[in-house]
Amino acid sequence: MTLRPAFKLLRRFWKQECGTAAMETVVMFPFLFMGLTFSYEYFDMFRYQSVREKATYTIADMLSRETAEVNDTYIDNVKVLFDIMSNDAGTNQVRVTVVRYHLDAANNMDEFELRWSEVRGSGDLNPLSADDVRNAHATLPQMIDGQEIILVETSSEYDPVFSTGFTDGTNIKTRMFVPLRFAAQLCFEGVCTAA
Repeated sequence: MTLRPAFKLLRRFWKQECGTAAMETVVMFPFLFMGLTFSYEYFDMFRYQSVREKATYTIADMLSRETAEVNDTYIDNVKVLFDIMSNDAGTNQVRVTVVRYHLDAANNMDEFELRWSEVRGSGDLNPLSADDVRNAHATLPQMIDGQEIILVETSSEYDPVFSTGFTDGTNIKTRMFVPLRFAAQLCFEGVCTAA
């Protein structure tokens, strides 16, 4: 019989609907603030990636229209252009690679040839080697025999506005393939070979 008054008190408390807005605000404000912070951070990371994709597309298109030989200064300025377009002087890296495809069914030749690869900026991207691209059928697009493509890859370190712990140290990578438009090959100074 001693539990009956406790149950009555608990039931009466459960049915009570009076309260104060200040108390509800104190309880709900941290959840609302956290939700708003995570939403902003999530949106900002996608904006960050979108800006880098657009800059990568622009650089790839610029290189595809080039008819003259490119050199170190040109590739250095590609990195500068990427930094300006992405509005970020942080940790950005750009890798430009030219690859040619060879197909000779009679000799069982079905491979990619590295023409040249250059990297600007500091980070984890390195120039591609001949072994990296030779049998890279899973990562390179289908091409016709003798066709060259330009592969532009970028890597950027995302620096979050709010340190939520979910996006800290996120590496945003973009990648773009583009065929040559006006020339048969894109030559790098001293590396270009006969077609």
